[in-house]
Amino acid sequence: MTREDQRQQIFQLVALRDVDAQRAQTAQLIESVPRVLAARRRDSQAADAGFEAAREKLLGFRTHLKSLELDLAEAEEEVNKANANLMTAKTNQEYSLLVAEITRKREDKGKVEETIIEQYDVIKQGERLVEEAEGRVQEAQEEFKAFEDRAHNEMAEHQKEMTAHDERREQIRRAIDPEVLKMYDRTYKAHGEGVSPVVDNICQGCFSSMTPNDRSRMISGRELVICRSCQRIVYLPEVLQASPT
Repeated sequence: MTREDQRQQIFQLVALRDVDAQRAQTAQLIESVPRVLAARRRDSQAADAGFEAAREKLLGFRTHLKSLELDLAEAEEEVNKANANLMTAKTNQEYSLLVAEITRKREDKGKVEETIIEQYDVIKQGERLVEEAEGRVQEAQEEFKAFEDRAHNEMAEHQKEMTAHDERREQIRRAIDPEVLKMYDRTYKAHGEGVSPVVDNICQGCFSSMTPNDRSRMISGRELVICRSCQRIVYLPEVLQASPT
């Protein structure tokens, strides 16, 4: 293999490294979409839960009001009975006791009426909370729908990008010697990168120093050089960028 052939192999390996990095980034984006959607769906469901909780509270307020209204009806009946008994009093003492009882029962009735009035205010507040919670549900649903649409559009774009990456990757791999590909794939599987530049005599993949012999081999450009530490295929950017002779 000539020096220029070897140089072209390195060019293709660098291009393969770059497209593999782009594929990995795109794959992460594709994988993140369902997770983000699930998180946003939980936010929307939380608004639903808040709405249901507000409705349950309002139902409880109204149930309590019905109970108070029954208490009021019972108190009114007690007052009416006491008034009826007052007409049958035979002594002044009995009359006085009945008047006292009527007064107490009217006071009890008045307390129930006050509680009912207060409960109406509580119910109004509950209705307002339900209305606000319902508004939040609608807002959350609209926001989620808009986000979901954007997410699906982004997913479609990411999938198009992945298809383009795959096509480009396959094109590049066809231009690389199969044995070289085996070395690249083995190191890519181990490190997520199969080729690395050497800068200031340091492998940029594992930051190990290169031996003088390996550096001379890279300068000659007639054979692939493997980092003795991380097993990446290494190259000198200045040699790669030099005009072919």
